[in-house]
Amino acid sequence: MTRVLMCSNDLTFAPALTQAYQARGYDVTVGLDGLDAQPDAYDVVHLHWPEELVGWRSGASDPARTRAALEKLDRWRAHAVLVATVHNLVPHNTERIDGPEAAYFRDFYERIDLICHYSGYSRRRYAEVYPSLDAGKQVVQPLNSFAHLLPLGTGRAAARQALGLGPDEPVFAVFGALRKQAEAALLQKAWSNVKRRDARLLLASRPNWAGVGRLERIIGKVRRKLWLRDPRIVQPGFHPDDAGLVRLLEAADAVLVPRLGQHLNSGLVPLAFTFGTAVIAPDNGPNGEIIPLPANELYAPGDATAFARAIERQAAKPADETRAANLAHMTRMGWGNILDFLWPRVIEAAKAKGLPAPS
Repeated sequence: MTRVLMCSNDLTFAPALTQAYQARGYDVTVGLDGLDAQPDAYDVVHLHWPEELVGWRSGASDPARTRAALEKLDRWRAHAVLVATVHNLVPHNTERIDGPEAAYFRDFYERIDLICHYSGYSRRRYAEVYPSLDAGKQVVQPLNSFAHLLPLGTGRAAARQALGLGPDEPVFAVFGALRKQAEAALLQKAWSNVKRRDARLLLASRPNWAGVGRLERIIGKVRRKLWLRDPRIVQPGFHPDDAGLVRLLEAADAVLVPRLGQHLNSGLVPLAFTFGTAVIAPDNGPNGEIIPLPANELYAPGDATAFARAIERQAAKPADETRAANLAHMTRMGWGNILDFLWPRVIEAAKAKGLPAPS
């Protein structure tokens, strides 16, 4: 039996991927501590976050931590196929792409046998920032899903009833991190420009005030307080558990993504599609590749008016038709499809290293 180490303690992606590996009949161990096992304990090691190996946050700039992490990978690469799913260009809290964090990312991925991107955009950005990485080891896989959350669903009607929403109201949800105060400001301006008075906003995110000057923070908080007087806004809580998150997804017609800047990936997109919920996101980065139209909407990045018009266009669409279209799109996504795509390449990598081919 093929032995797989799902090398992460992060519960965002691990559960659904673990289920997909187990569905193939593999023996799966989950957790970062698996890297401390004997190097012949696993045939495949699947990694996600380079920064997790060095303690997240500032660990990627700590020479001692990065050296220890790379030494672990060196030990494992002689005995197993190393697979890594790409999520970031550099750690989330890192602004520069020419600092020690980027150097660690480069050294990490140089040790990986199969580097897996969610989009062609991600692969192109890696080629630009990390040109030393072997292009032959990099692939673009299908988008993931969060299928492990599906059993928590209660259905659209029950979710709306629990949140005090009407059955026919156009409902939009915002959750997840707003990494910049400017993203919150974009959302506020866009929603204020939405003309549909029957539309509802499920607001489960709040601004990040880090790095904002005192006066600007005071003004921003006053503006937000006034904005929250809009009777169309519902605040179900800022840190929903899994069941609460699923309730938001089932109740909403679309998830709003008020992003500034270009990110390699957004977990909001596959999370929404897992439940057939539409997505309204900026037309940049990978979004044009991974968000199908016309069931969903893209808007000009940073343009609050364009964002508002995209919300109104989505509100005019039959909700059952857009949900059905996104669920049909979902059949081509998910970790089962991803493993079907990756596994022949995993076998090739094992053979190239002189290792027994995983079954």
